[in-house]
Amino acid sequence: MPIEDYRRFLELAPHTLPYDVFLQIKETDPTHPVSWAKLRDRFSFMNDPSGPFSYSQGIPIDIFPAVYITRRQHMWRKFFCLIPPYNLSPQWPLRTWSIQHKLYSGAFAILQTIAKPILSMKPIGHAFQRWGNKGEKVWTNDYPIEWLREAFPNEIIFPLSEIRFEDAIFLCPADPDRYLRIFYGDNYMTPPPPEKRGAHRVDGFFITGPNPHFSGLRWEDYAEKKRRAADQHVTP
Repeated sequence: MPIEDYRRFLELAPHTLPYDVFLQIKETDPTHPVSWAKLRDRFSFMNDPSGPFSYSQGIPIDIFPAVYITRRQHMWRKFFCLIPPYNLSPQWPLRTWSIQHKLYSGAFAILQTIAKPILSMKPIGHAFQRWGNKGEKVWTNDYPIEWLREAFPNEIIFPLSEIRFEDAIFLCPADPDRYLRIFYGDNYMTPPPPEKRGAHRVDGFFITGPNPHFSGLRWEDYAEKKRRAADQHVTP
């Protein structure tokens, strides 16, 4: 979601979302572990094998804020994130990351540590920003989420088109085929062999809960509410 729309969405969502959808951000769920917003179903429960956690584990939809930046800014994102408007600290790897990811991120964290005081010198930082502002622009997700390695030209994203999934119509990028090729390669329709597949593992999705979070709703109450509403419309 473009960053301007994302900010506006966060203002409007608490007043417009259906009652069974929970807007999960730091302000509404203090232990929410990530920086982007999620929409959580208030009835369901997603059983994560490393949980349970104190934050809502209802079935989610992630909403990633997106920015329109130059290819230079995207290519050199590990260093542009150190200067305004982000001013982030070097990004050291987390303990839970794989060895390969730790080595990759650790090497960049060392380079960021060296670069940050240099880029904090105003003449150098301003020159770096002016250089980065030139060239073709692309869409990618915004910090504090680490910018994607993938970036998308505007004509791939906008104007939005529509796609059918089962019996529903959803908005999608203008050119979903090119979008998926950038993300997953030309063979995105061919599943990789089992040994090369990776997935976020969960032990189960419980559609009717129980959801123990303070935002959770009881399915029994919902079913009873529907039954009473139906009874009120029955003609004697």
